[in-house]
Amino acid sequence: MVILITGAYGGIGRDICLSYLKVARELFITGRDPVKLNQLMDELNQFSDVPIHAIPADVNDDVTITNIFQQINNQCKRLDVLVHCAGILTQKSLMMTRLADIQLDISTNLISSIVFCQQASRLMSRNKQGVITLMSSVVANQGSAGQSVYGASKAGVEGLVKSLAKEFGPLGIRINAIAPGVINTELVSAFTEQDKSKLADKTCLKRLGEPEDITPIVQFLSSMGATYITGQVIAVDGGLAL
Repeated sequence: MVILITGAYGGIGRDICLSYLKVARELFITGRDPVKLNQLMDELNQFSDVPIHAIPADVNDDVTITNIFQQINNQCKRLDVLVHCAGILTQKSLMMTRLADIQLDISTNLISSIVFCQQASRLMSRNKQGVITLMSSVVANQGSAGQSVYGASKAGVEGLVKSLAKEFGPLGIRINAIAPGVINTELVSAFTEQDKSKLADKTCLKRLGEPEDITPIVQFLSSMGATYITGQVIAVDGGLAL
């Protein structure tokens, strides 16, 4: 399989990259920081001889996004799997949030998802097959004070998945989203330990999630065992939303 993973050196993205080494024919990874991206590529090369292509990219730059897919097309002529992990979280009351931060959250979490789906579908439709997995959040449905813009952007992702499932289905493309709970990654690095402890107590399992709790679900969605699953948002949250 030819696989593209965005936000590759983030906590969830890195674990997903490692898991896909087992099934990838070629792996394309992207992220804004070229140093971190190359460090990840070096790490991945220690575990596999799968060709890995590291492409520094800002998901808010449509020219850069187009270049990513042109490179995939030029080298492979196909794309089988897109996992769009890139995202940001602004933890701040709406009254204190600057317009620039609002626009950045919406652009990074929602608009980039739309554009990546658009570009990926053009490649996938040629072979009448492909799988797209986006990242939502439990905040999209249950809300969270201080995360209103983040929640709105992720709710948009869920609406996108449901509509594109209907649009892409006849093209042989499946699309789903994962809705993680609170996962121990850089996205929650600004939370205090007390905040994290309170959130853990709200889950049925009494712990926060780890990237390795997300990865098996992502990989399952692109496997032969999930060929009749599309348009779904799957919560992986330890029962936080209950």
